[in-house]
Amino acid sequence: MKRQRKGFTLVELAIVIAILGILAVVAIPKYQGMVDEARSAEARAQLGTVRSAIAISYAKNKGTMPATLTGALFAEGTVPFVEITNPAGTVINSNGVVAVASEAGGWLYVSGAVHINSITGTDPAATPSTTLWSSY
Repeated sequence: MKRQRKGFTLVELAIVIAILGILAVVAIPKYQGMVDEARSAEARAQLGTVRSAIAISYAKNKGTMPATLTGALFAEGTVPFVEITNPAGTVINSNGVVAVASEAGGWLYVSGAVHINSITGTDPAATPSTTLWSSY
């Protein structure tokens, strides 16, 4: 009488584990790249929002730029959040506004011009990838 086989052999399990390992090695870097691209797209979108709020304020105040970038310029009542990766690879979370350029993240607002506050940080999703955040 022939015995029916139940379950998987060790070789079959080893093959499945090897395939899953190969997929993980390929998928993890792709996922990290997508996270960087999403963070960059959100930062650029927030920059557009801030610039639009400044333009609206400029128009409402008959050609006078706002003295500071405050939550009063935005419908939500707060300055938008911005998240970037600094040159060291650390994620900087900030919605602060400064008037002196640094690597602190947040917003740099000087004389009506607003930039993401990073002197040497680059946008990893830009083409070329050496595009500085401060150039936007």
